[in-house]
Parts: sequence; C-alpha cells; structure tokens
Amino acid sequence: MEQLLYWCDLIGIVVFAFTGVLAAGHKQMDLFGAVVLACVTAVGGGTTRDIILNMPVFWLTDSHYLWIAVATGIISFYLIRYLQVPMRLLMIADAAGLAVFVVIGTQKVLDLGHSPAIAIVMGVMTGTFGGLIRDILCGDIPLLLRREIYATAALSGAAALVILDDIEALPGKAVVAIAILVTLSIRLAALRWNLSAPIARIGPRPGP
Repeated sequence: MEQLLYWCDLIGIVVFAFTGVLAAGHKQMDLFGAVVLACVTAVGGGTTRDIILNMPVFWLTDSHYLWIAVATGIISFYLIRYLQVPMRLLMIADAAGLAVFVVIGTQKVLDLGHSPAIAIVMGVMTGTFGGLIRDILCGDIPLLLRREIYATAALSGAAALVILDDIEALPGKAVVAIAILVTLSIRLAALRWNLSAPIARIGPRPGP
C-alpha cells in the first residue's frame, strides 16, 4: 500500500507540474517562470499540509519530488513550444492531478492517526492549494474560488476515501482507486456538461 501511494504521489507531481507549464505557456512566460510554476503547482499543496501538521515537508526529506517537478517543467516547456496545446487539456490534466493529490493527502493524514474530519480538510488542501498558488501567480481567479465544481469534487473524493476506509470492506488499494475515480469523475463531468455551483450575488437578479 505504501509503495502504491508513493508511485501515485510521483504521478501527481508530474501531472501538476505539467499543468503549471501549460499555464505558463498561456501567459507566455520564460523557462524560469515555467519551472517555478511547475514546482509550486506540484508541491504547494503538500507543503502547506505538512507545515500545518507540523511535520517535515515531504520534498525536503525526499528531494526526488522536487527534481521530478523541475525535470517535468523543463521537458514540458520545450514540448509545448512545438505542440498546439488547448486550454481544455490544462483543465483535464488539472482534474487528474487533483484526484490523485486529494486522495494521497487524505490517506497520509489518516495514516498519521488524525480524525476523519482533519484528514478530509488536509486532503482537499493537498489537492487544491498547488493549483491555487499557480493561478494567483498567473493573475487568474483560482479554480478553487470559481463557480466551477472543483472543491466539491475534491471534498467528495476525500469523503469517499474516509467512509470506505472506515467500513473496511475493501482492500486499501481498491479504496484508493475508487476515491480517485470519484474525484476525477465529478470534476470531468463538471467540465463536460458545464456544471457549476451557485455564485455569490448582491441584490436581486436584474430583469430582462
């Protein structure tokens, strides 16, 4: 189980680093900017989680995470120069990274012995804060704060893992896979059918 989580973590690093470079490409940043975005997107959520939980930051104890993010950033920077990359791909890649990181973050916090509520909050934070930092650095409203169903997908996946883990009816690997699928399915469905949450509004809706 621990080996599975480790490899899923590395996959999440690659996917989120790629989304950072895609965002940099759409903002026409240079190589340095692209690598910075790749790194903060890939490790931002987990770093925030570890700091709040007062535990060693994961990429400081295992530098492979950071070097993989840097390498992905450099390779992706030159790759997208020769490919026409649609914004849609950024959203789909971000959904995949979100699903993996939310579940990995939730499972890690559960393994530390924290309550299910704390595990869910930290899992959502792990999955969303890297993208939040990326969007802020790009000058965009973070996906986390838009009307799109993003945080809801993260929350659903984290809750699914906590519930299935508590029931203990399935092997750990199956629980992780199902929770990732729940998060990814909800996020992709929101993208496919333009589903959104209600937005904050002051005053009545203007008439026709």
